[in-house]
Order: sequence, then structure tokens, then C-alpha cells
Amino acid sequence: MKNVIQFLPEKVIQQIAAGEVIERPSSVLRELLENAIDANAKMIDIFIKDSGKTLIQLIDDGIGMSIDDAKMSIQRYATSKIKKTDDIFRIKTKGFRGEALASIALISQLEIQTKNKEYAIGTHIFVEEGKIKKQIPINTLIGTRISVKNIFYKFPARRQFLKSSQIEFKHIIYEFYKIILAHRNITYRFYHNDRMIFYFKKASLIERIKEIIKNKRKNLFPILVKKNKIFIKGFVSFPDFSIKKGNQFLLVNQRCVTHLFLHKKIIHAYDGFLKDTKTVSYFIFIFIDSSLVNWNIHPTKKEVKLDKEEIIGEMIQQEIKNILFNQYKVKNKELENCNIFFKSFKNDYLLNNFYNQLSDQKKVIQLENRFHKINESDDNNFKLKKKLYDYIYHKTKIKTLQINKKYIIFGLNNEYIILVDQHRAHQNILFEFFLRKKNLICQQFIFPIKVSLMKKEFISLNNVKNDLINFGFHLYICNDSAYLYSVPENINQNMLIKIIQNIIIYNFVKGEKNNKKKLIQIISKSASIKYGTKLYPEKMECIIKDLFSCHNPNYTYLGDPIFFVLSKKNIF
Repeated sequence: MKNVIQFLPEKVIQQIAAGEVIERPSSVLRELLENAIDANAKMIDIFIKDSGKTLIQLIDDGIGMSIDDAKMSIQRYATSKIKKTDDIFRIKTKGFRGEALASIALISQLEIQTKNKEYAIGTHIFVEEGKIKKQIPINTLIGTRISVKNIFYKFPARRQFLKSSQIEFKHIIYEFYKIILAHRNITYRFYHNDRMIFYFKKASLIERIKEIIKNKRKNLFPILVKKNKIFIKGFVSFPDFSIKKGNQFLLVNQRCVTHLFLHKKIIHAYDGFLKDTKTVSYFIFIFIDSSLVNWNIHPTKKEVKLDKEEIIGEMIQQEIKNILFNQYKVKNKELENCNIFFKSFKNDYLLNNFYNQLSDQKKVIQLENRFHKINESDDNNFKLKKKLYDYIYHKTKIKTLQINKKYIIFGLNNEYIILVDQHRAHQNILFEFFLRKKNLICQQFIFPIKVSLMKKEFISLNNVKNDLINFGFHLYICNDSAYLYSVPENINQNMLIKIIQNIIIYNFVKGEKNNKKKLIQIISKSASIKYGTKLYPEKMECIIKDLFSCHNPNYTYLGDPIFFVLSKKNIF
């Protein structure tokens, strides 16, 4: 029998490799910009035609190349950045694999015009299918001009998979933004179809961000944190200015990357502050020793592996949480509309005096600092906890007040003020409800709710299907859709799609030990009442009673305090 496994021809190997590096016109622009930056350019001109399908041209005033270097630049694995194996693990430049121009040369008609200070004249090279067709001497300035024409002209199958000009141009702009955000000491001029679109001069970080998002600085707050030779800085948006699709840029050592773990850490820092359909913008720079960064996990270097990603994630998340906590404290101006609720507390001496104190802004901060968590190891706190439980258990009607659509406040025997975080409280209630899984009552739908699924999502959801059914989510999964027939009665139907989406995102693996607990965490977090939700007295009272029926009403499963206590002696 004739052997069927054979070596691929060298040309096919090169074309496959080129396709991994150059996915679309924006990939070409990225590689050319990175080369220009490595060449110490201070001025870069970009000319695009037909969203890069016809022409991508870049002119820089960098150091340029000699004639021999220009010819070597289109050879695979030819690079000026790596001399020995150790260099691979201490990358400090942009392009370093020696693949960029070689890959571009294989899938387009390429021209290189360049000159460096060592030579009186420059060179002009014409390349097709990775081979030099012509080379002529030229008079030109020091620097490099690279023209990439007719991308994928020899690959009609690849070319037909390019999207519309509008979509391809969006990808080009996104790659351009990633570069100009990291390298702000360069002047950029960007032309599309002979019309100048952008002109960016040297700028500070916040100035560059404002140019990109075309918005005011007040929508952003700075973050800055250092630890163990890890330096993190940048800007993130306030929850008040959340949008459906944010500008999200994460840079490691001045290179924009995709890092799902760190992205989740950033977004989770806003837990409870965002509506389900909204997200935030962030511009975060991470500076870390290059030996702790592995760039060699993706041909385009857009993904990265960090040795200390857990530490970095916690640093970013905690910094954002701290800033949000300080920014969204209960303030006098946020209580101005609460007078109407206090009419029902006219006979409640403690709450009335507490409210009167809140009219003084300076005292607000002092009072907030006096709120404390209940520590079970403290005897006094143990007595207070018992008193609080007895009060709620025997009280038929608990008078409550909502502040800033974030906190529920009630008085305890005219001695204490109890401040309850509504989001954490409801999240904890749901968590323990599903953890105990007793007396589940389901609400049936007249018509099932349909959720469309991709193949990967189908597998993830199917892996926890039985657990979901046990929790009261009766569903039927078929082909590319899931159909929900019933859910637990304490789950808001408006949250169902979000719950399923969050379950799918986690990408459960069948048979994992912690699947059940993680599933409960996702459901309780997704379905819980968010900050900014107005609550009526009946609902607030229900939350209070349900919370103190929990096995652990003090802390969420993540260890965050749910309620705080302020004693009478600390109010006055």
C-alpha cells in the first residue's frame, strides 16, 4: 500500500505560517507599526486605501536599513532582535520572530524603500510571492517606506473571507489605537482614501485616552499600584458611565494583549455596580520583568502568559474596589430625596437623630468610619448578634429605609443603626437557598424561553444540565438552542438570559468536583439585586428577614461583609 503521509512542500508550509500571522489587513498594519517603533521612529505616516485591501503604506523616519538588511528582512526567522536562546525569554522589542515582513511578502505585492545613515543612497525592492523581483538604488531620506498592495491577491479563498470594508476598517482603527495608546511619544498621521482621518501629536496618557474615546476626563478615575517589582497604572471608567461596549485596553510592557483572567478580574471589581447589559472602559498598563512574560503562545503575540497573573489580578481588582468604595460612600446629597421615607420614622428617636447628623457632610465621613463588622470571636459582638437575631425574629414589622439605592438601613431597639448592603445580602440569600436546596417551588412558563447556543456553548451548558434541573431550572437542550420551561420562584425571569450566558461563559467541564458550588455562585451573583435598584419597604423587609435566616448572614461566600453596625453612642 502506498504511503499517504508526506512532507508538505516548503511553499505550502510558508503560506500556512503566513496565514497565522497575517489574518486580515489590520494584521499588516500592526506588524508594520511595530517595526517602525523598533526602528526608533518619531514620525509615522499611514496611508490606507479600500480599508487596506488595495494598499497599506507606512512611512517612518526611523533608522532605516542597509541594502543587505533590506533583502534579509523578507526572509523567515531573520531578525535583529534575538541573538541567543535567553533573548527569547527577555523580549523588550515589538517584532522579534522575524516573521512579519516574510509573511506579508508571501500574501501581497510588497515594496520596500529604505536608507540608513551609513549609506549615501537607499534601495527600492519589489517583492512578489516572497521573492525579490527587482531591486534598484534610489535617492531618499533616512527611514523606511513600506507599501503592501493587494493583500491575498494570490489567495482568492482567503480574500473572499475578508469582511466588508467598514468592518475591516474598524479592525484597522482598533489596531492603530492599541499602538498609539502605548507609544505616545511619536507623531502619527493617518490617511484613508487620500483623506486625513487622524493626526495625533505627542501626548500624555490621559490626553491620548481622551482622543481615543472622544470623551471628558471626569468619566475616568486613575489607578496606580506597586508591589514586588510589579507596577500597574491606568484609567478605568466610573460605573455611572458604563456602556454596552466599552473601550478595553490591557497592555503588558507596552504591548496590547488579550488576557481573559485579568479581564474578568477587572470586570468583577464592579460587581453590584453595573447593570447586566453594561460594561466599563479601562486602559490599564502593567509593567513587569520581561523574564516573567511568555509571548510565545500566539503567532501574533496578542495573547500572553504571566508568571504572577494571580497576584496582578488581585492588585488590579482590589485597587478598583477601594476606589469605588470611597467614591460611592453614602453622602449628604444622595440623601436629599429620602425625607419622604423618614416621615414614617417620626417616633424613632435614633433614626431621626441619625438622619439629622447626615445633613452635615463632615459628620457623614466620621459616621461611616464608625460602622463596624460583627466579629464572632468578640464576646460583645456575640451578644449584639444575638440581640439582632432576636429582634428580627420577633419583630412583625421592621421599618426600613433605602439609601442611594445601595443600602438598607433599620434601627435596633433605639440603640444601633444597621446598614445592609442590598446586593451582597440578596446574593448571599440566593447562594444559601441553592446550597441547601430545600422546598424548591418552581414557576412554570406557558411558553418556554429559548436561548440560542453555539457548539462550544452547547457542550458547556450540557455539562451542568442535571445540576441546573436539580436547582429548579428545567430545560431541554437541542441542537443549537436551550429551552427553559421553569425556574425557581425567587428568580426574576428578566435575569434568565443573563444567568444562562454567565453559566456558558464559565465553560464548565463535565465531572469536575467544584461544578455544583461554582454554578450556585454564578446563579446567585447573576440573579441578585444590583446596586441602583429601587426597593420598596415590603421588599427590603423581606430581604432583612431572609438574610438573618441564613446560616452565615455576616459575610458573602467571597468573604465580603454584608452588614455594618453603628451604636447610639457613636452617632452623637
